[in-house]
Amino acid sequence: MTIAITDHLKLADEVLSSRVDRETVILNLKTGMYHGLDPVGTRFFEVLRNSSCLADVHRQLLAEFDVPADRLEADLLALSEDMLAKGILVVVKPE
Repeated sequence: MTIAITDHLKLADEVLSSRVDRETVILNLKTGMYHGLDPVGTRFFEVLRNSSCLADVHRQLLAEFDVPADRLEADLLALSEDMLAKGILVVVKPE
């Protein structure tokens, strides 16, 4: 699935997550698969939970990390598309 930086995402209902140190472990109850996020992926996940809009996540992470804006956007979209494909995230309509 191709998404845009203006899309809104949220954690799928059938997914549980737990932070372990600086990383996150995710369990998709529907598939029985575990997934892991490194510290940077964990920060993305935390910010996304507070603001479902990827553009808001991009702004926040751009303020926190020394990375070019276009590189961060590409990385956020790639990670989001991967998590959508694995059923971890779902696209939602803005509130």
